[in-house]
Amino acid sequence: MGNRKFVDGPRTESSVAGHRHQRLQELIHEELAALFRDDVEDPSLDGLAVRAVVLSVDYRNVRVHLAGDSQVSVDLPVARALARVTPFLRARLAESLDLKRVPELHFVVDR
Repeated sequence: MGNRKFVDGPRTESSVAGHRHQRLQELIHEELAALFRDDVEDPSLDGLAVRAVVLSVDYRNVRVHLAGDSQVSVDLPVARALARVTPFLRARLAESLDLKRVPELHFVVDR
C-alpha cells in the first residue's frame, strides 16, 4: 500500500469497475450522439437524437434511447433504417473506442 493516495477512500475492484462502466457508457453516448448528428444521412431517421445510453453490466449490449420530434413515429421504415445503420454505427464505435468487443446496439424510440 505504501505511497498510494486515496481521494475518496480505498478503491475496491467494484468501485473501479463501476467508474469504468459509467465512463464507457458516457463515451458511447457521446460518440453515438455525434454520429447521429453528423454522419447518419438516412431521411427516415431525421429528427431523431440520442437521449440516453444504457450499457449492460457485461458490456455486451447497449440500449440506445432515441428522442424524436412529434413528426417521427415508430414505424416500419424507422425500424428498417435503424437496422441498416447499425453495422455502420458499430464499426465507427470500434474505430473510436478501443474495445475488445463492440456491444450490440438495441434501439428504443421515445416520444
